[in-house]
Amino acid sequence: MDRADEARALALTSRQAADQLAAKSAGTIGTGPAPAQQPAAATDDQDVKRGRELALLVCTACHVVAPDQPLPPRLVPPGPDFQLIANRPATTDKSLHQFLVVPHGRMPGIPLADYLISPLVSYILSLRDQH
Repeated sequence: MDRADEARALALTSRQAADQLAAKSAGTIGTGPAPAQQPAAATDDQDVKRGRELALLVCTACHVVAPDQPLPPRLVPPGPDFQLIANRPATTDKSLHQFLVVPHGRMPGIPLADYLISPLVSYILSLRDQH
């Protein structure tokens, strides 16, 4: 399998994982209090947890997203470590959102809705300063 085929396979796997997480999230809509009624800290913790789940499903084929991820990235060399991304001086909520919305470089275009990008960004930013 050449690198282009490998990239397409990784993108397909990532899209399928994102679709699974989206379906899972959709199944929980309407259970529990509405987001506006939840305390901000609880919402932030939930976003970080959902973002970590999404990263483990979608991003681990190419990145180290967590020190305890079950398998190492298949991409050689792997994309940047999420902790490294989080600790870059220019990394902000806005810069991550913009980066994830637009296809770029070697990263496959994995279409993520904003409701999936926001938790992913929250998770990445939660890794800041954890060396």
